[in-house]
Amino acid sequence: MRRVIGALAALGLLFLAGCGAQVSGPAKAVQTPAQARTKPHPAVQVAAAAAGPVHYRDQVVVLMYHGIAPKAHGDYITQQSFSGEIRTLQADGFHFVSLAKVASFLSGGSLPPNAVAITFDDGLESVYTYAYPVLEKAGVPFAAFLIVGRVGRVTGDLSWAQVQAMDASGLCTVGSHTLASHGTVQTSPDSTGPALTSRIYHTSTGVEETEAQYIERITEDLHRSREILQAETGQDVLWFAYPFGSYDPVVEQVLRQQGYRYAVLAEWGWGVTPHAEHFALPRINAGTPNSTPGNIASTVEYLASLTAKDPTAVPPASYVPSWR
Repeated sequence: MRRVIGALAALGLLFLAGCGAQVSGPAKAVQTPAQARTKPHPAVQVAAAAAGPVHYRDQVVVLMYHGIAPKAHGDYITQQSFSGEIRTLQADGFHFVSLAKVASFLSGGSLPPNAVAITFDDGLESVYTYAYPVLEKAGVPFAAFLIVGRVGRVTGDLSWAQVQAMDASGLCTVGSHTLASHGTVQTSPDSTGPALTSRIYHTSTGVEETEAQYIERITEDLHRSREILQAETGQDVLWFAYPFGSYDPVVEQVLRQQGYRYAVLAEWGWGVTPHAEHFALPRINAGTPNSTPGNIASTVEYLASLTAKDPTAVPPASYVPSWR
């Protein structure tokens, strides 16, 4: 991992940003909320816009975004930059695939060469306002990992009508980013940690949450988030994104018990290969001002080349990213 981070830093291509949840631009009205899944979008890509060179085979590079805004800041990039990245990848022969296609690949299926998957974390309204029109026009599949307890309740986050509209297009796969555990909790008198992977320290009593209490808390969160997503979209929700990329074996066990089948990290990673750990799938952050239409293709190709040289280098299931 350090080897790749050093190489990428030297190239000055991208950097890992935290999972922010800032408010975005104004809402875009939805005329008719989707009531059920429709047929796949007629323009869903199964091939690049133009035939190009084969950069890699038998892997998929998963890109992570957060917000899109008129002006880039933090985890937000502009619609112009995002649209440029999509067009550049299309023109350079990359093939956009859905998470359903990635799941099939992990179960022995095939992928087109130069496969790329698009994902968004946090469920920000700007995904609908600025990113979705670009993706819908191009017929590019994507995934949205939602902080379910915030949907329709927090300014700057998606509404259920917007989620359902994207779902009805056949382009969007919804996944959980927890119900209400995307944040921090007190872990000692003077420190905090990710809510999903930390035991809560109660400052009023000086008592730490027991293991049983912790497991009960996260089980309820992960169960409810999946249950609500399935009820609102009709999708069989199989995917999860770790808040802040903070992986924990206990969380993985609970995810399995609650019916999830795949989970993605939020850190530097390689391409996803057929033998990748299903609950520790790597991604790279393309939603940063350091990622541009001018370098996105070379970045993806570079990371895929590292995977081809050392497919075992992807983070193992026991890898726990440092808290940022």
